[in-house]
Amino acid sequence: MSNLTSKEIVFGYSFVKRFSKAVTFSEAVDQLSVNLLNQNLVTADYPQAVKDREKKYPTGLPTSPIGVAIPHTDPQFVKKNAVSVGVLEEPIEMVVMGTSDEPVSVSIIFLLSLAQSNKQLNILKRIMSVVQDQNELRKFISATNEEIAIDVQKAILEGLE
Repeated sequence: MSNLTSKEIVFGYSFVKRFSKAVTFSEAVDQLSVNLLNQNLVTADYPQAVKDREKKYPTGLPTSPIGVAIPHTDPQFVKKNAVSVGVLEEPIEMVVMGTSDEPVSVSIIFLLSLAQSNKQLNILKRIMSVVQDQNELRKFISATNEEIAIDVQKAILEGLE
């Protein structure tokens, strides 16, 4: 499967990364950003901008038992819209969105690279519907990268305006 685009959002199985050993949030962002950087979809400052924003505005979601995070940064670091997905075998501790210190154990990261705020809102709504479905999240944990890419395309990107 090659990259898929949905209303100018680049995504494909190469944007899915499975982390089989423990990583930090910073390492996960760096590794998820490699494809974005290699395809010239984001600026060189993008990975650090995501990490800096996460410190100020946490993106962890307390979906149980599989926690999710939706890190992103300001549009100035994005050249072309894209979504990356990280599936962590060893969950990482992050902070719950809207709090300053409430921890959440995260196993799935949706890294958003979006240049328009309306795209962010539309994608966030769709991701929220997916993350509230623990059966869907369980599928992500055991699925192949290509299966995850197909699920994300169907559930989140198809028909996006």
